[in-house]
Amino acid sequence: MTSSAVQLLGYALTLIGLVASMIATNMVEWKRHSYTESTVTSKETYLGLWMSCTVDATKHTMCVNYKSLFHLPAEILTTRVVMILSVLLSAVGVLVATLGMRCTRCLEEDEEEKDRVAIVGGFLFIIAGVLAISVTSWFANAIIQSFEFSDSPTSLHNRFEFGNAVLVSWAAGICSVVGGSLLGCRCLRSCPKGSLSVSSFTQPKVVPGTRLGTHYV
Repeated sequence: MTSSAVQLLGYALTLIGLVASMIATNMVEWKRHSYTESTVTSKETYLGLWMSCTVDATKHTMCVNYKSLFHLPAEILTTRVVMILSVLLSAVGVLVATLGMRCTRCLEEDEEEKDRVAIVGGFLFIIAGVLAISVTSWFANAIIQSFEFSDSPTSLHNRFEFGNAVLVSWAAGICSVVGGSLLGCRCLRSCPKGSLSVSSFTQPKVVPGTRLGTHYV
């Protein structure tokens, strides 16, 4: 597979990861609980990062936005903040990676600089994906821990399971990490040895025939 094709594949995966992260952040099914005593008293409760919803036996849905940050569980508040950060990093990564794509005209006069920009975009996606996977895994573990230790008759009615948003967030993080890796690793291979050193980012380019101090190049 050519370098441009790998770049396009990685870019497509990162876009999928960004869209999936935005969808997961706004989904209400991060935690869910089903309670059924009879067909009349059945109820489903969903907790998201921004609101909670209740569905009764008649399939009537009522959603309520969280009114205060101080009354939110730690896993919901932390997951909200980290997912927003992941989405923002992915959005910046899209802009940076677009400049470094070989199918775009930006920076086309300098292919090495273009590859370096694509690598930076890939690293941003990898960081965003790792954040999404880490906080989602921590969120799911918190639900599992509370489920395992809820043995009293009262707490049995408050047992929550992780919902579809957790699965979407995991998938988003994986797509971001894989896509960012394809962008970065392929560009690293195509860059000449030594072109990605620290000095290559800091030292100005010298054009032959120009004066440098008291000497000519």
